[in-house]
Parts: sequence; C-alpha cells; structure tokens
Amino acid sequence: MYKHAKSVADKNFVMLYCKSNSRQSQAGFSVSKKFGNAVQRNKVRRQLKAAVSNFMQSVTPYYNIVFIPRRSDGYVYADILDSVTKLLKRSGLIQ
Repeated sequence: MYKHAKSVADKNFVMLYCKSNSRQSQAGFSVSKKFGNAVQRNKVRRQLKAAVSNFMQSVTPYYNIVFIPRRSDGYVYADILDSVTKLLKRSGLIQ
C-alpha cells in the first residue's frame, strides 16, 4: 500500500489511496505509538472510523484507503469529520 499509493494531506491527517481488486472500497487506520497510550490511540481510531463510515457508501469503488493522524494532541470529532470530507473530495474519491 505505501509503495504504490497516492497521498493527500492536511494539518490533521494523511490519506493514502490506491486501486484494489475488491469491488467495495475499504478504509484502514494507522495510529502510531507516538500518540500516547492505547486508550488515546483507540479513541482517535474510533473517531476516525465513525467519521469515515458516513462516507463509505459514496466513495468510488475499487479503492483501498488508509488514514494516518499527524498530531498527537486530542482531536475534536467535528474537526475529524471536516478533515475527512476535505481529503476525500481533494482526492476525487467521493462520487
């Protein structure tokens, strides 16, 4: 994925995306250990999953997507939702 993917980024997240063989698009989340303990990493991951699940029905088929948070301080859900929307539109994956 990291070798062949294209990337789009903003101040909160990096989004990698590439073509896949699967008809349905899939999203993954990678949160590194620099984000503190497991509780903090899982909270960011849960918030990302909730934000991305709102858009997965409208994402172009045949794509794998990975979201990587950039900063280690806390996120507000509204900021996450806004960033995910901007990144998906900028990459052209929203129909």
